[in-house]
Parts: sequence; C-alpha cells; structure tokens
Amino acid sequence: MRMRKKRNGVGRLEAAGDLIVKDRASLPPTPVTIEIGCGKGGFICEAAKREPDKQFVAVEICLDVAVLAAERVEREGINNVHFIVADAKTLPDYFDKGDVDRIYLNFSDPWPNSGQHKRRLTYRSFLTVYKSILKDGGSVIFKTDNEKLFDFSLEEFTFCGFELRGVTRDLHGSEYNEGNIMTEYERNFSSRGFKINRVEAVLPESAGFTLRLASADELDGPVPAMFDDARAYMKKNGIDQWQDGYPTPEILREDVEKGRAYVLETSGKPVAYAVLCFGEEPTYREISGSWPDDLPYAAIHRIVVAKEHKGMDLARKMFNGFETVCRGKGINEIRCDTHADNRSMRRALEKNGFTECGTIRLENGAPRVAYCKHI
Repeated sequence: MRMRKKRNGVGRLEAAGDLIVKDRASLPPTPVTIEIGCGKGGFICEAAKREPDKQFVAVEICLDVAVLAAERVEREGINNVHFIVADAKTLPDYFDKGDVDRIYLNFSDPWPNSGQHKRRLTYRSFLTVYKSILKDGGSVIFKTDNEKLFDFSLEEFTFCGFELRGVTRDLHGSEYNEGNIMTEYERNFSSRGFKINRVEAVLPESAGFTLRLASADELDGPVPAMFDDARAYMKKNGIDQWQDGYPTPEILREDVEKGRAYVLETSGKPVAYAVLCFGEEPTYREISGSWPDDLPYAAIHRIVVAKEHKGMDLARKMFNGFETVCRGKGINEIRCDTHADNRSMRRALEKNGFTECGTIRLENGAPRVAYCKHI
C-alpha cells in the first residue's frame, strides 16, 4: 500500500538541515553503515542508539518516507544518523570504495511480477553497486519473509562473489536472532506466524592470497608435504582416506601437466592445493541419490591445506577462485566428493554452499559422499 503524500514534504525535509546528505562534502566521517529503504526509521534509530560512536546513513528513494524517518531522528535526539534521498543506484556518487562497512536490506520490495526482477535490491546490478563502495570484508545483511525473493537473492549474492554466512530460514528460532533489531514490518508478520529469512553476504578480502596453476617444481617439496601431513592427520582421527599413498607422485605430476592443478599462494609460498577438472567424471555417472540436474559441471578433487594454515578458511578462498574460473568457462555447476568421516571437509563444503546429493563410488568401489553447488 502506497504511503499517503505528506503535506509540505520538501519543506519538512529541508527543515532537517544537517541530517540530509546532498553530496560527498556533506557526508559524515567514514566508514559508515547504510540501511537501504529505511521506512519510518525504527530500525536505523535503534541501531544508532546501540552504537553511538558509529555513523549511519539511511538511503530512501521516497521523500515522504524519508521525512517521517528524519523527523523521528530529530525527535529522539539521535546525532549519528544521516539521510540520502535518492535511488540506491546513485550510491557511488556519494561513496568511494571502502567507505561503507555494512549494508542492511530489511524487507525490500520483492517485485514479484514477471520482468520485474531487475528492480530487486538484491539483483546483480545493485550488488555490483554495493561492491563498489563496501570495504573488503564488509557485508550486506538481508532479511525478508518472502521465500522466493530469498532464494533469488542467495543465487544473486553467490553469482556476484559474496560469501554467504549465517543463512537461516527461521531467524527468530535461530542463533542469529541474538541482537536482531526487529522492524515494524518484521514484528507484524512474525506475530502472524511468518518465518523470517536472513543471510549475511560478505565481500571477500582480496589481498594476501592468489590462486594460480601449480608448477612442476612445487611437486618436489611443498605439495607432497601437505598430503603427508593430511594423511597423518586422517590416520590419527580414524579417517580411512588417502591411507594407501594416494595421490601418488605420478597422479600429481599428471595433474600439473594437464593444467588442472592449482595452488593458493601467499607471500610466494603455496599453502593449499586442489585439482579442478572439466568434463564428465566417470565415477559420477551413478549415484545413490541424485544430482540436481544434467548441466555441464566442473569437479574439485584432492583439496589439501598446509597444516600451519588450517583454521584460516583457505578452502573458502579456493572455492571462490574456482567459481571464478568456472564462470569464465561458462560452467555454472561444481561437484565434489569426500569420505563420510571427513567431517572438516564436509563442513567446509556445506559452509560454502555445497549441497549433499548422495553417495558415489570410486573406481575401487569405496563410497564417497557427493556434493554439488550451482554458481
């Protein structure tokens, strides 16, 4: 339902004076936190009260809505909230890269009709705008009661290279509800039994690590050492994987020669290794369960991380890099498999958006849990 037009809206907004950002020169000190589509201001006022030393900017395209929110800020004596009355697409006119550390999208218009998807605030053109102003490691926190919009948004975030964290389809029944600020809309719909969906989409930190093709000379030291350490770890933890000397030096050399072996490098040193294969995998033809579709896919094998770099979420960096490689080749699906007892690898796959599809069997008949991700 459209809001009734406010009398003297322009004059009332101008009366807000210093709260209104008209250009870069009138911005508060950065970095700032943004809410796009602030409604009557309830959310951003509460957020600003909780973090009085932080600067907040409410972005609202509707002048009459911005008037109500700005008057609320003044009425409550909040001095760390400012307003931009403009389309979200114009945000790069106000902010440079790194000026924003977080963006909130609370119950954005789902634009449900055919052909309207490009208007959604989580459509890729908007996400590209957000990436241009967010700092590395910054995030977009998105809440909605609309399941279809949520599914669409998860796909768009992933397509644009964001990492998905804290995904839940029942916010108020999850661990992520702690500290949650409820909007008026949220309070109304949750009281009527609607589940609230929530995700934090994080912009990866780009500095420090580089994914590149492995070279033959790395097979004489760092890469085999990673596999030796991994075998020892698995043996200690009762995981019957790679205990027969797999992958052999011959397999690793073939991976390099065929251009499918990659290393993640930092400070000139390889700290993780994996293989990305294109084309059909014979062991994936039969599955106890089902693959989601018959699309062309790439497969990740033999992923290993140097023991001194465990706990640094390097698998995520490799997955992100492989997704970029796949998109460049027009491949929109990645598959992978692992031992059922390899809980750390299974957690890494699930944490990074892979879905368990069933069980496949290797050439020697050994079962492996199969995963898939649409990118």
